[in-house]
Amino acid sequence: MLHVAAIFRRELSGYFGQPLAYIALTIFMVLLAFPTLFLQDVLLAEVATMRVPFFWTGVAFLFLIPALTMRLIAEEARTGSLELVATLPITPTELVFGKWLAAVAMVAVALLLTLSFPIVLGSYATLDPYTVIAGYLGMFLMGSAFAAVGVAASAVTRYQVLAFLVAFGIIAIPFALGFALEAVDVGWLNVVQYLTFEYHFSNLARGVLDSRSFMFFGAIIAVALRGAVLVLQTRRLS
Repeated sequence: MLHVAAIFRRELSGYFGQPLAYIALTIFMVLLAFPTLFLQDVLLAEVATMRVPFFWTGVAFLFLIPALTMRLIAEEARTGSLELVATLPITPTELVFGKWLAAVAMVAVALLLTLSFPIVLGSYATLDPYTVIAGYLGMFLMGSAFAAVGVAASAVTRYQVLAFLVAFGIIAIPFALGFALEAVDVGWLNVVQYLTFEYHFSNLARGVLDSRSFMFFGAIIAVALRGAVLVLQTRRLS
């Protein structure tokens, strides 16, 4: 755990020691605020709800999280520092887990920046605190799953742009599929619906704490991080 904590601190300081974190978080807030306040003005809605801000937060995550994770392993592989790390008493699992935790911390920071929305909406009308908390839990789990996919994508290539595109493609397909279920055959509807991010997040946003949603996000995180570890182990043996 000491190695994981050291990697976590190193990566987190690396985010805020460079303009990347500030630029990415600024773009994230613009992507969230513009459609929420201008395209679908939630302040003029008849019912106070966080559904619109949560939806656009998910859309913004599609761009923010691949941008934050694309350099985590790819940059070290490109510069050769990954080979140096391999000589240290750090296992691939510790390396991957520490980097993922740093990305998850950035997800938490991004969500903290959105707290102004429920605060302002709550000043206009009554918000159900239970559904707001459950919605934020859903956003955090989805963001953590996105971060795990981003770390795995960063592990398979030396090029940051390619890592961004791979991560974006992997998470965008099941995200978008949740809004195209009308085109799915009825016989496959339940299966396809379960594999979409929107289905599980919608349950949490409504305050439905379904164990299947926790299993879904947990499975994505476990598979993606395990895949990243296997890639690093293969590189060590090659």
